[in-house]
Amino acid sequence: MHMMFVDESGDPGYPKDGNWKKWGGSRLYTRVGVIIHGHKWRGLNQALYYFKRNRGLSWDAEIKASDIRRRKGAFVAWDQNQRKLFLTDLLNLVGHNADITLIGVVIDKPLVDVSQRDRLVKPEIRSLELLLERYNRFLHGQKDRSGIVVMDPSEETKDDNLRHFESYLSVHSDNLRPLHIVESTFFAKSHTSSMVQVADICSNVFYRARSGAKGSRPEYLLIYPRFWKHKGSVQGRGIKKWPS
Repeated sequence: MHMMFVDESGDPGYPKDGNWKKWGGSRLYTRVGVIIHGHKWRGLNQALYYFKRNRGLSWDAEIKASDIRRRKGAFVAWDQNQRKLFLTDLLNLVGHNADITLIGVVIDKPLVDVSQRDRLVKPEIRSLELLLERYNRFLHGQKDRSGIVVMDPSEETKDDNLRHFESYLSVHSDNLRPLHIVESTFFAKSHTSSMVQVADICSNVFYRARSGAKGSRPEYLLIYPRFWKHKGSVQGRGIKKWPS
C-alpha cells in the first residue's frame, strides 16, 4: 500500500473586480503529494525523528515552512543561519531519498476561465482532481498498485466536501480508471504526522519556485529529482500546470 501525504500553498481566491494587478492574494495555487510505500514509512519516520533530535528538537516538534522562514513555533529561538541550514538539510534528506516520489500541481489562476463550473474554477478542487489523476497513473505502474491519500485537515466542512468530491471522481472520471486509490481521503493533523510536515515543506518550496520568489531556485533543485517521471518526462506527469 502506497501513501500520498498532501499539502497546499497559496490561496484559492480571485479578485472580485477581475483586476489582478491590484490583487493582494496569490496568483498561484499549488498542491504537492509526497508518496512513500507503507513498507518504507517506518524507516523514513525514524530518520525524521533522528533528524529532529540531532538538531535539538523534540520528537513531537512541528516542522512548518512558515515557522522556519518567520522564526516561529519550534524555531523561535533560532537565528537565520540555523534555520536556513535546517531547511537545506531537510530538503537534502528528501531529495536524496529514492523511496520518496513527489507530484506537484500548480493552478495559474489568472488564466482560469471563471465562467466554467466550480469543478474547473475553484483551485482547491481542480488541483485535487489533477493530483489524484497523476497519483493513480503512478500507482498503475507499480508492483503494488493500491494507495491511500492523507491530507492535513482544515475546516470540517471543507474536508467533507473534498471527501465527497474524491468519491465523485472515483465513479465519474475516465482518468481514474482503473482506480487504484483506496476509499476516500484520510486526514491527519500536521503536528501528529512527520510526513504531513514534509508535505508542508515540499509544497512551500514548490510554490515559491513556481512563483519566482527570490532565492527559491536552489531550494527547489534539492527536491526536484524526486518529482515523478513517466517515460522520461516530468512535465504533465510529476509536475502539472493548469491551465496550460
